[in-house]
This record gives sequence, C-alpha cells and structure tokens, in this order.
Amino acid sequence: MSYSAEEDRILLRINTTSRDEFRFWLTRRFSQLIIKALKVHCDADPDISTQSTVDAKQAVQSYKQEAANTQGTFNQSFEQSESYPLGESPMLAHKLVYKVEGEKMNMFIEPVNGSGINLNLDSKLNFNIIKLLRTANDNAKWYLDFEEPAQLEPSSRVIN
Repeated sequence: MSYSAEEDRILLRINTTSRDEFRFWLTRRFSQLIIKALKVHCDADPDISTQSTVDAKQAVQSYKQEAANTQGTFNQSFEQSESYPLGESPMLAHKLVYKVEGEKMNMFIEPVNGSGINLNLDSKLNFNIIKLLRTANDNAKWYLDFEEPAQLEPSSRVIN
C-alpha cells in the first residue's frame, strides 16, 4: 500500500502466488471500512475475545500485532508483476463484502463495474494489513480511526 497525493488515495497492490497483480485505489472512506472489517475479525479471535477485561484484550492484541509484524517483510520492495487479470490501471474500490468464520476472514473487494478480488485472511495477515494501512494513513495524514471498537456483528456484511 502506498499513498498517492495526486490521487488522494491509497494504492493497494496485491500479488498472488501465481504472480498475478491486482491494483485498487482506496479512498479514505473505503480505507475506514476495511479497518472496521479487520477490527471485527480481530475481535472474533478467541485469544482476544475470551479475555475478561478490556486491558487484557488490548494486551493480547498488541502482543499478536507485534508478533505478526516481526514475521512480515515490510522492508522488502514490492515485486511488480507482468500479469494484470483486472487490467494494469488501478480500479476504484467501491464495495466491500466480508465474512468472519472461525479464525479466518473472507474479504471481497470489488469496483463499481467488473470483477474484484477475494482475500482469505488469517490473524497474521490481518495485522500485517493494519500495519500497511497505518503507514499509508500516516503518509496521507487522513487520521483514520484504528482504535474504534467494532460495532458490526462478526457475520456476513456488505458495505457500500
């Protein structure tokens, strides 16, 4: 993820294991929606949700965030692909559909017209995406709310 001042958007680039690259522009509003969905997923984590106090929940979440961040390769450059199934130009992300099932979250990002991408996240990948969003947010100076308590039920949701 990287912030583009010219577009006033975050560029989300995702490579698959088969080296296909998907590109989406994320607006401030859409980035906040992703954060809310990721928060629902974090809150559904049994290691966090079974804690009896807010402080204990925050401590476990901080520990898991730090562990996930140490395993990520954030200093490695993004490897550009030569295959763009949705096109080389980024598409504007318009609709977010997600569902939390157990410790996994399925998140589908789609544009106004055309195909989107489906991401299957575990808690480590969730925390890594949060870190990337925080970095892009700091560059954008958007002041996104990463600490807002989840107010959505951890079930299937469609957000437009």
